[in-house]
Amino acid sequence: MILTGLIAGGIAFGYEVGSFTDMGPGFVPLMLSIALVLLAALILWREWPMIQARAGGEAAGHDFAWRPFCAVSGGILAWVLLAESTGFFIAAIAQVVLAALALPGPRWRSILIMAGILAVAGYFLFVVQLGVPLEAVG
Repeated sequence: MILTGLIAGGIAFGYEVGSFTDMGPGFVPLMLSIALVLLAALILWREWPMIQARAGGEAAGHDFAWRPFCAVSGGILAWVLLAESTGFFIAAIAQVVLAALALPGPRWRSILIMAGILAVAGYFLFVVQLGVPLEAVG
């Protein structure tokens, strides 16, 4: 997650970032990338004793949840890779669908409805209102 946040932050610097009072199109992606890196670092810090215990051969409290980790990371990576080439809607839907794979026994109808609503709401917020330079569809 730290690596994903760093990559997304690097991509955000490709856009004009601006300042707090005059935000450019790269401002929100950069702030989200920073938040992702900080959150991932916090999780790593909290889980570090368990990682050390597992490395020392001691019984750990619980196993690492690989499915949610990979699903959410894949959703974020899908957004980063698809947003410019396929447009906002396809990237947003791919992100939500991939992240939803973290849930046990996903309900596809609900996931697709949620993905559609989030894609439309996100488009109006980020592209229409904030002026992020992304096409609706590639």
